[in-house]
Amino acid sequence: MLSDAKKKANAKWDKAHMMILGCKVRKDFAAQFREACAAAGTTPNAVLKQAAEQFLKEHAVSEGKTAVEECA
Repeated sequence: MLSDAKKKANAKWDKAHMMILGCKVRKDFAAQFREACAAAGTTPNAVLKQAAEQFLKEHAVSEGKTAVEECA
């Protein structure tokens, strides 16, 4: 179990370094997607993050590097 101090520190770090990406989809589509992810033993977040990383690998950004490579 995390202490309150650790939770606060994690929240501060997340606020400074993380961002949420999102898209609107119909509720029935979202439910079907969540079910498919669960059946595959993964999460919607993991699937979307993998898709975003693959897209960045295929589409170079500034100076011929991808954002994924720049973060590595």
